[in-house]
Amino acid sequence: MSNGTTVDTLTITKLQSLDIYLPSLEEQRRVVERLDAAFEKIDRAIELTEKNIQYTRTLYYRLYTEILRNVIGEEQCLGDVCTIDSKLIDPRYEPYNECLHVGGANIEPETGQLINLKMAKEEKLISSKFPFDGTMVLYSKIRPYLKKVVRPDFSGLCSADIYPLLPTNEVRRDYLYYLLLSNDFTQYAISGSDRAGMPKVNRPHLFAYAFTLPSISDQDEIIKKLDDISAKLSSLIAKYQSKVSMLRTLKQSLLTQAFSQSECKISSNERSDYPAGADRPKIDRMRLGLECHDELANQRGLIESASFGGDVT
Repeated sequence: MSNGTTVDTLTITKLQSLDIYLPSLEEQRRVVERLDAAFEKIDRAIELTEKNIQYTRTLYYRLYTEILRNVIGEEQCLGDVCTIDSKLIDPRYEPYNECLHVGGANIEPETGQLINLKMAKEEKLISSKFPFDGTMVLYSKIRPYLKKVVRPDFSGLCSADIYPLLPTNEVRRDYLYYLLLSNDFTQYAISGSDRAGMPKVNRPHLFAYAFTLPSISDQDEIIKKLDDISAKLSSLIAKYQSKVSMLRTLKQSLLTQAFSQSECKISSNERSDYPAGADRPKIDRMRLGLECHDELANQRGLIESASFGGDVT
């Protein structure tokens, strides 16, 4: 609806002239009551599912922290097994302006997933960046409690607030990745982060982290087990996230059905625990969302079955 300007507008006069379907007050009351009841169940299901996601991640990090904590090997400092060899470059010039750029905002906390990557020239970057490649581990020094760690499989540029760590021959890249995600390392990083303004980890504190480094063969075995655990729990989290999405879609669908003229009529013999016009199987699936927390007991067994046999406490 346009009033002659380049921007479409909806005037009061046009709004007042719109025809809408208005049921009786009694029917309106029934629709609202049933939608409220359905939305309460959906919101509860979403809340439980999101708690499951967090609980799953908590178990995951607790488990592989225990695995990394109880290894046999030599005492090392992080600075003994990795370096930062990359030099800052100007991203405005070739070939760097054609590289993908990884900033802190492009790294999902805890998961190591990269999102919304763009080339340096697309972002019109002007400040200095570190080059990196697929042999390195990227660790964001800003707000270490977010656990932003990446195993890139490509070459690119990263923010100066991200450390491009190059492993030595003594440590596998994947082992270094899991080490930096562990609760023990995270607590250490937090303890030494600058408290003024935004918390960040400086290089001396990062490289001073002491830990036990197992043999290469043991590292390979541990990596295999941790990768297996990670894959299983990623699948479980994806399942929960899909359930949350389905529930939110259902909520909007119920609104659409309830306020469409053809669906707004409610028969007197309709069950009071169903929203007006709602498809009963859909409501049953929504109710199943409330039961998602029952899978918590299965999660523990799933995680422990992939461990070395130790209990998770």
